[in-house]
Amino acid sequence: MLFNPLIKTLLNSLRGLKQAWRHEKAFRLEVIGCGGILLFMYLWGGPHLNQLFVIFALSLMLMIELLNTGIEKANDAFKTTPDPLIQFSKDAASAAVLISLFLVGVSLLNLILG
Repeated sequence: MLFNPLIKTLLNSLRGLKQAWRHEKAFRLEVIGCGGILLFMYLWGGPHLNQLFVIFALSLMLMIELLNTGIEKANDAFKTTPDPLIQFSKDAASAAVLISLFLVGVSLLNLILG
């Protein structure tokens, strides 16, 4: 049946969100921050296209944070001793989160000023 694999995939995704919420403080803070930004955006108003950019940037930030978490956990499971390549991959994934946060800031400025 077609729906069984889709339902299993959906449940896996929901489990991943639940685990990220439960075990990753950064993810919880970002989700709470997204809620605050969405509330601000609702109260501020502004052009719908600018609001869409903010929503897109917030979604992208959360996706990148989840990927960053996955990379960190996989690396930690692979090797527990210090390794420069593992450190590089963790730092690069963290830098991707930072860039996504800048994108959120730029989209918010665009909403406020534009």
